[in-house]
Amino acid sequence: MSYLLPWWLLVPLGSWLMYHYASQWQIDQVRYAQQELVDRDTLVLGATLTRVHQDVSLLSQMTASVLADNRLGDTEQLELLQRLFVDFSSAYPSYMQVRWIGNSGVERVRVDYRDNQRRVVAADALQDKSSRYYVIEAKRLASGAVYYSPFDLNIEAGKIEIPYRPTLRAATKVMDSNGKELGLALLNLDGSGLLERLRQSGKTMLLNAEGYWLLSTLGHREWGFMFDAPEQRLAVVHPEVWRRIQQEQQGQFIDETGMWTFSRVAPILNGDSKVPILYTLSHDEQPLLIQARLKRLYAGVGAVVFLCMTLLGAFLARSNLRLEDKAHELQQSNAALAMTLAQLKASQQELVRTEKLSSLGLMVAGVAHELNTPIGAAMLCVTALNDRLGELKRDYHNGTIKRSQLEEFIQYQEEGLTLAERNLKRSALLIQQFRQVAADRANADRQAFWLHELVTDILALNHGQWKHSHHKLTTDIPSDIHMHSYPGPLGQVLQNLVHNALIHAFEDTDRGEIHICARKLQHKVEICVMDNGVGIEDQDRQRVFDPFYTTKRNSGGTGLGLHIVHHLTTEVLGGSVRVSRGVNGIGTSMILLLPLEQVDGKSEKAATGNMAS
Repeated sequence: MSYLLPWWLLVPLGSWLMYHYASQWQIDQVRYAQQELVDRDTLVLGATLTRVHQDVSLLSQMTASVLADNRLGDTEQLELLQRLFVDFSSAYPSYMQVRWIGNSGVERVRVDYRDNQRRVVAADALQDKSSRYYVIEAKRLASGAVYYSPFDLNIEAGKIEIPYRPTLRAATKVMDSNGKELGLALLNLDGSGLLERLRQSGKTMLLNAEGYWLLSTLGHREWGFMFDAPEQRLAVVHPEVWRRIQQEQQGQFIDETGMWTFSRVAPILNGDSKVPILYTLSHDEQPLLIQARLKRLYAGVGAVVFLCMTLLGAFLARSNLRLEDKAHELQQSNAALAMTLAQLKASQQELVRTEKLSSLGLMVAGVAHELNTPIGAAMLCVTALNDRLGELKRDYHNGTIKRSQLEEFIQYQEEGLTLAERNLKRSALLIQQFRQVAADRANADRQAFWLHELVTDILALNHGQWKHSHHKLTTDIPSDIHMHSYPGPLGQVLQNLVHNALIHAFEDTDRGEIHICARKLQHKVEICVMDNGVGIEDQDRQRVFDPFYTTKRNSGGTGLGLHIVHHLTTEVLGGSVRVSRGVNGIGTSMILLLPLEQVDGKSEKAATGNMAS
């Protein structure tokens, strides 16, 4: 019981607390969202009523100013008002009617807006509105006050217009400067857009003073007072909710049907203005669903945890009796694990050694493959020369040698020896390049030097590479670039780049241009070797620095030149190299980015000692 009793108390309590806080947190999220929704809709309605108040007041002032102009006759005044009302309707398209009603209750000027068209109603079509409730109520107001009619559906020819056009009418008196009444200014607001905007949330409802739905999540409940349907009122469907709405300006509560959030629309207007009572309302069943779901969840989790902890308590009680045996077994397991770890380390070291041997084997295989062709060609030349020499000796001993045969032998010897020499030089070059890639670089010296002097020396020493060609080599190296680095590897890099351009860039022309330039970039220097040759294909540009990758294998290319450039630039000189298209997309640019002052110990260790080529 000492093991079980604490769990039997803590698990139910913990489950209830988790349910309480989780449900409270999730319901609060819904509460904030619904309150924000209702507040936003209330502000929208209040702003609309305020704007209508300002617009009808403006219309009244416009009408009074025209009627006060004694220079205009009655007909001229009416024509001017008609034009002003059309302009007003164009400026405020949310009003479907703009009117001036005389003191007798008969419309004097009326502009209708329908189907995106504005129409001035003819004089013989103007109507007597003296018996309409909004005219009667508006005449009772003080000067400057605005009367708002209830929100209802527009009626044309005695029938409700379809599709429905929710309408709100606003009226105020037109007064001259002496306080004389000149009639009423009226605006009919088309509320379709306003209600559609409120409907977009999917949960907003709008009620009038009697509790009828003007906007509802259930469309059949809307506008019940227009269809003599008193049962379609909140007071009938949810009487307790209606009672609380009437008692408070705004509020939020949860009952057996869900969460209710409400607010009364109360814009601040002229104290004598009569504003229709409207309520924004939101109903959300999600809090009930959240509570039900979390009850099931935490009840289930609590039951499972209760059962598990009960079993665990019983297990722990029994486990104490075997604790010493388990500790002994654990010691044995630790010893076995230590032995296994040692074996794993040994295996790992063996795998590393094997991987190193594999990498070395791949490099040697690549070099051997490259050497095979020139050495084989040289051996073939030597063998053929040896055979011809044997034939000449045999003819000499037989006394049948001829002068023409001797001359032919000499020519054949010259050609064979030239071919053998070229292939042996080719082999020597491959071995030299391989040494440049793999040699120990610990003996190179880091020195201070001027970049323009180094480039000049390199070009002078390698002038023979291009002196017999028609290609043009130019430089633009500022004389103030001073470096403290490895001039030998840098010279090798520049030499390889120039040589690579001479070989690959000018296949289609014998008059190309190579340009070497440099510039300072804070603590670095950017060196660029550019040509105006054929350029490099996109698929080849990705691999130009790979070892043994060349597009000139049939012409003697080894694929190590640019690999050496990349190797020396990154490992020795501590910089980077990249390839891009030349100026205006013509040719190729090889761009080096190197430190002016190389102080990295790793770069010093990696410095190359082979700068012979």
